[in-house]
Amino acid sequence: MKEITLGVGLAIEIALIIATILIISSHLRKNSRNNTNIQLNEQYYKSLFEENPDAIFIFDLNGKFVVANNAVSIYGYSVAELIDKPFSGFVLPNDLERVTAHFVEAVEGTATNYECSILDKEGQQREISVTNIPIFVNEVIDGVYTIIKDITKHKKAQHDLMEAEAKYRSLVENSLVGVYIMQDGKLVYVNPRLCEMSGYKCEELVGLNVSEFIYPEDLALVNENISKRFNNEIGTIKYEYRAIRKDMSVITFELYGSKIVYNGKEAIIGTVIDITERKNTEKMIKHMAYHDQLTDLPNRYLLREKLNEAIIASSQNNCRFALIFLDLDRFKAINDTMGHEVGDKVLIEIAERLKGCVNEKDIISRYGGDEFSILLPESGEQRAIEVAQQIITKLSLPLTFQHHELLVTPSIGITVFPNHSESLDTLIKNADLAMYHAKSLGRNNYQFFNEELNKKAQHELDMELNLRKAMEQNQFELFYQPQVNLETNQIYGAEALMRWIHPEKGIIPPDSFIPLAEETGLIIPMGEWAIRTACRQNQKWQEAGFSPITVSVNISAKQFFQSNLVEIVESALTETGFNPKYLELEITESITMDVERSITTLLELQRLGVKVSIDDFGIGYSSLNYLKRLPIDKLKIDQSFIRECPHDMNSNTLVRTIIIMAHLLKMKVIAEGVETEEQVSFLLSQGCKEAQGYLFSKPLPVSEFEMDYMQKRLEK
Repeated sequence: MKEITLGVGLAIEIALIIATILIISSHLRKNSRNNTNIQLNEQYYKSLFEENPDAIFIFDLNGKFVVANNAVSIYGYSVAELIDKPFSGFVLPNDLERVTAHFVEAVEGTATNYECSILDKEGQQREISVTNIPIFVNEVIDGVYTIIKDITKHKKAQHDLMEAEAKYRSLVENSLVGVYIMQDGKLVYVNPRLCEMSGYKCEELVGLNVSEFIYPEDLALVNENISKRFNNEIGTIKYEYRAIRKDMSVITFELYGSKIVYNGKEAIIGTVIDITERKNTEKMIKHMAYHDQLTDLPNRYLLREKLNEAIIASSQNNCRFALIFLDLDRFKAINDTMGHEVGDKVLIEIAERLKGCVNEKDIISRYGGDEFSILLPESGEQRAIEVAQQIITKLSLPLTFQHHELLVTPSIGITVFPNHSESLDTLIKNADLAMYHAKSLGRNNYQFFNEELNKKAQHELDMELNLRKAMEQNQFELFYQPQVNLETNQIYGAEALMRWIHPEKGIIPPDSFIPLAEETGLIIPMGEWAIRTACRQNQKWQEAGFSPITVSVNISAKQFFQSNLVEIVESALTETGFNPKYLELEITESITMDVERSITTLLELQRLGVKVSIDDFGIGYSSLNYLKRLPIDKLKIDQSFIRECPHDMNSNTLVRTIIIMAHLLKMKVIAEGVETEEQVSFLLSQGCKEAQGYLFSKPLPVSEFEMDYMQKRLEK
């Protein structure tokens, strides 16, 4: 029994020992885990402190460095150099008071965050972001834990960005072009220049739907281009459209735009330039090129374009059209007896009366001089007869000018497409032949083209024969019209003008034979004769002791484009010994239409030292886009522009435009047909210093020109 009791007690004791061991073991394991956690936390703290890329410090309550991590090296210091030193020695004076206040807040228990400037060891200013955290030990503040992040680069980038934005804003706000941003169909930004151009205040434009100021006819174009940009069909786009100003006037913009992201949403940014004045100028120049200055009717060049369009349309639609040519009978007599001013008024009145004979689809043009043409689309013989009869009736009514009653009748020729030809040039030629046939039948009637007009062709052959005979018998002479410097009133040159001295008919004016010479090709030998004669005569004057002058000779288009023009000019200069700098060749505007061929010939003439001018500038069609490429020395303003100056505002504007254009292209400019002192004053005020015309002298034969001008120059 005793042994049993002893056994139970031993078992209990053993159990207690085991339990004690387990408790001790559990306690030891717990202590071991706590120690491990402490060591782990110490490692965490050590890594966070020592490996942190930002500088970390502990300050005592007096603001002295107690501990620092190795990141302070980015400021050039070692940890040892900082310990026991106050932070105030590193802060810029301007920031010290604010930094101290933040430190005091941390000492008093409030964490703070701020930015300031310090100096690194090399004395360079560094921008930093500072976080101060109070250190509590047993619920008492024992120091301040400080983390600083170097934001120097960030601040510089921020400063650069602000500076760039300021520059951009200044550039945009003061730009000479309009700038806008559009989002959801509305303007969300506009610069002052756009407001100025549109007449709106900025606050009025912002929020306005673009459709509210776009010209209605251009709205579809604008919307289409906006859609293309938003759909990434195109990148940057350039196009023109019309807009309505606040005062309801219409202006034309040239727009450059592209897609951007603005305030997190897609938008369109763009610039606009007000090109209204440029478009008006282009329109005016184009109008000048295609319209007659006196009557404002389409000229022959526009007629040719419309004729070509009519031929194409009529061929496709299997229909006809009629072409009417008319010439005013005895119009030259009006000019000769009453002067060109009355003659011009007659032409203007005739143009107005012709407008009353046709409908809106018909095209009236002044073909040249006193010749007019009328294109009647989708018309045959019957319509042409009705219009021709109406013209004869209306033009037969008397005209009254300066208390004189004038009667002007027309001679009318008619061709019908395709009956009389399917060729543009042949239609014009046949209408012209029919017109002259009407004139030959007594005037004031109309005639259709027919084969009987071969008689007219025979007449031209006879004239051609007479022209050839005139060349063989030396019936041509050169007359000279002086060209005057308006500032000094001295002549500096003369234009050589061809005259046909017929043994029976006397002086035949150039208008009577030059066109035929052009058509038959006789103008080429006649032109060569004129060049050689002018060079020879001018050389004689110089050898006789007269002061040198520039002599200008007209060159026809056919002569200009002959293959050996340059060789002819060079040969004439060599044979006569004439200095090329005193020779000027006057070409027509039509030559500028074939730019590439023209440039080659003009450069060769320039190489010889010969000057080149464009004669009668403004009445034909000059390819203004290419005019700047041509080596031209001078533009000659046609007398029809000068005639109304300075009393007619339109004439003044046209003349001023030509002078400005010539000067911008580094060309001289001379006015033809000057007849009054008022015209001289106007030309001088516009910068035109050269002129010729009846105010100074009519064209003179050699003997009279010598006596009246060359001799007087020598005496002076």
